[in-house]
Amino acid sequence: MVHLHMTRRVYILLLLVLVAPWVLLAAAWTGRELLLRVEAARVSARAETDGRGTHAAPGPWGALECVRIAIEPPEEAVFVRPEDEAPPRWFFRGFAMEKLRELFASAGLTLEQISFLVARTTVDPATGTPVVSPTPEFVLEMTPTARQTIYRVLAAFPENPAQRFSCALQPKYLEERFEQSGLSPAIIADIRRMLYPYGNILLFSDTNVLLPRLTDAHEKIHLLKTLTRKNTLLVDLQVNAASNIDELTEYWGVGGRSKDIRPLLESLRRTPGGASLDITHLLPRFARDRLYTFPYSSGPKIEASRDCHWTSLNFFNNPPDDRYADGAFAISTIRDGYYAISTGAHLGDLVLVLTPKDQLVHSAVYVADDIVFTKNGPKAAHPWMLMRIEDVVELFEGAFQAEGPLHVLYYRKRAE
Repeated sequence: MVHLHMTRRVYILLLLVLVAPWVLLAAAWTGRELLLRVEAARVSARAETDGRGTHAAPGPWGALECVRIAIEPPEEAVFVRPEDEAPPRWFFRGFAMEKLRELFASAGLTLEQISFLVARTTVDPATGTPVVSPTPEFVLEMTPTARQTIYRVLAAFPENPAQRFSCALQPKYLEERFEQSGLSPAIIADIRRMLYPYGNILLFSDTNVLLPRLTDAHEKIHLLKTLTRKNTLLVDLQVNAASNIDELTEYWGVGGRSKDIRPLLESLRRTPGGASLDITHLLPRFARDRLYTFPYSSGPKIEASRDCHWTSLNFFNNPPDDRYADGAFAISTIRDGYYAISTGAHLGDLVLVLTPKDQLVHSAVYVADDIVFTKNGPKAAHPWMLMRIEDVVELFEGAFQAEGPLHVLYYRKRAE
C-alpha cells in the first residue's frame, strides 16, 4: 500500500490539471453554440430587414418563419439553341397591311418607324400571313408602350413563341432577380429597358436580341439562368417547450403519417431552448423528393405533361399516378373527387386559380397560412416550389389579363 502525502496547494494544482481541459472543452462548446445562435439570429434579422424574412400567421401549423430566395436551373440544364439567337421575326396571322399600319400607329411608332417596318415586311405565300423582320437595333430601342401593344398581339399566335411564352418578372422582386447573376451592368440595363408591363407583372420577350450581343459563352448561360430564376420560400417550423405537439402532429401528420411526424416534433421540443425544422421534412414523400428541384430536360416524353395538376393530385401518392398527366383526366378527377370549402383549409387541400368565367388556369397544394406547394408549368425550367398564393395568382394573372382578374377557390378530397 502506497500513501501519498500532498499539501493543499499541490492538491488544488492537481485537481486543476485534471478538470481544466473538460472545463475548457465545455466552454468552447457553449461558445460555439452561442456563436451559431448569434449568426442564425443575425441572418434571420438581415432577411427580415430587407423584406425577405417573414412570419406566417398563427395557426394549427405552428410558428413558421419564411425566407424568400431565388432558385435557378442547374447550369448543365441550360442550353443556347440556334433559335434562341435567330433574328427577330413577327408573324401577324390574319392581318392585312392596312391593319398592320394601324397597329403600329396605335403603338406610338412614328411614320418613319412604320415605313421602316413595312419595308421589312413580307407575306407568306402559303398562308398570306405578313411577316415583319425588324432589326435587333430597332427592337432594342422600342418604347415600353410600343413593345406592350405589339407584343400583346403577337402573343396570340403560336408562330411567335418568344412573345407567347415570355419571361415574367415581378416588379417588387426585380432587384433580387439580378443579384450575383454574373451579368454585366450593360446587359442588365438592356434587360430593364426591354421590359414591358402586362397586368401587375413585367415581361421580357427579347432573349434573341440580347444573346447575339454577348461574345462570352458563360455570360450567355448566365443570361438564360437569370431570366429563368424563380422566387420561392424556405420555411422553418419553430418548436419549443410551449409548442402543442398534439396539434402540430394532427396538422402535419395528415395522410397517415403521424407515427413518423410526432417523434421528430417531440425531439425538437426536448431540445434546450427549442429548435427549428425545415418543413420539407414534414411533407409527404412526393413533395419532399421534388421540392426545390427541376425536372430533367431530356427525360421521358410524359414529363412534358407533368404539370401543376399532375403535381397537385399526386401530393400524397407514392409512386405518382401518371394518369394525372392527362389534363382532361386531371380536371375530371377534381370535378368528381373533390368538393369546394370556404374556410379551414389544411395541408393537402387543392388551391385552384380560375378566370372570371371559371376556366381552371392553375392548381396548387395548400401547405399552411398563405403558402402553397406548386409547379408553375410543365417545362424543365419550372421547379417545384413553395410560394405565397398572391404571388402565384399575380404571375398567372398576367397571361389571362384580357379576361379580368383571377380568383382562388379551395377544394378538398371527398372521403373514399
